[in-house]
Amino acid sequence: MVIVLIRTRMRANADLAAYEGLNGAMYELVQRIPGFLGVAGYTSPDGEEIGVARFESLESLRAWREHPDHVVARQRGRSEFYAAYTIEVCEVVRTTTFDMASGEPVAPPPRVP
Repeated sequence: MVIVLIRTRMRANADLAAYEGLNGAMYELVQRIPGFLGVAGYTSPDGEEIGVARFESLESLRAWREHPDHVVARQRGRSEFYAAYTIEVCEVVRTTTFDMASGEPVAPPPRVP
């Protein structure tokens, strides 16, 4: 499994409605990429946004990174929305999960089709 950590800071003058619209369109698109497992987002108290995307493999991530609509969206991110961003790609070495209700290890989270 591959995890992509995306840390972003928005421009003060960014059109947030346009950004949210683009994010929604990209989420709809990435769900159709074979090997996409899911994504979650968080905002820190200082305004930094963190996205965590999961893919089955580097090949599925590459398919997403090279999708023509995603290439255009990334260009818009740099030219219109982001003041700064950092992307880190990590390969999962081990997954351990615990569920307090059962007291036993549980299966990894389900994969999103």
